Amino acid sequence: MAKKRYDFNYDFHKAEVSFEVDLEKFTPEMANETLTFFTWDYDEEADPIDEVMKKYAMAVLRHAMEINFHSVENVKDSFSEEGFGPIDGSIGITLIKSEPFELDEDDLEMEVKDV
Repeated sequence: MAKKRYDFNYDFHKAEVSFEVDLEKFTPEMANETLTFFTWDYDEEADPIDEVMKKYAMAVLRHAMEINFHSVENVKDSFSEEGFGPIDGSIGITLIKSEPFELDEDDLEMEVKDV
């Protein structure tokens, strides 16, 4: 069984996400369905699975950040973004790591001006 692991890190590991993709289940045709579902900028000459996995990575990171879940199982179970398939392995994409970016008030810079 042909599989690939995709590891993504965002902004020098402030957030990370990893997937295992079963290439017998998740085909280039399926990847193209997702890529053409929205009007996205992507490299049409590149491997469509590589390109769509970038979209999955960003969607999962946004989702995990919004729901404030760090458990891979919770992110898998609650992921239902329009245009994307499940990430539980049923279509060949399995989320194996999710460490979303955390907003921290201590990192917030504030400037106040009289107007």
